[in-house]
Amino acid sequence: MRRPLTLRLDARSWHSREDMWRALLDALGAPEWHGDSLDALYDSLVSGLHRVRPPLLVELVGAAHCPAALVAYLTRVREVFADANAASGEEIGLRLTPAPPQSRPPTRPRR
Repeated sequence: MRRPLTLRLDARSWHSREDMWRALLDALGAPEWHGDSLDALYDSLVSGLHRVRPPLLVELVGAAHCPAALVAYLTRVREVFADANAASGEEIGLRLTPAPPQSRPPTRPRR
């Protein structure tokens, strides 16, 4: 069995569902006419409509930095991926991961 392709999306700059849909659908290689709804996402994941095919893991990095309403919505998106995984028999997943710590510039010693 093949290892899943991991698509890492940086969610730290997302402020709205529109930001999320734009990034997610672009990463999946969805057609331009793809709808931005949970039902459309489920249908397209199960039917193999995207250019990127299973096995697939989408990793949303830094989603905790998003507004609370968007974080709640991302939980629903993750459930859609889980439902598509169960229905298709293909490995299809979505994971929310913390952002890496910000690197700090070296400090100069005080004189």
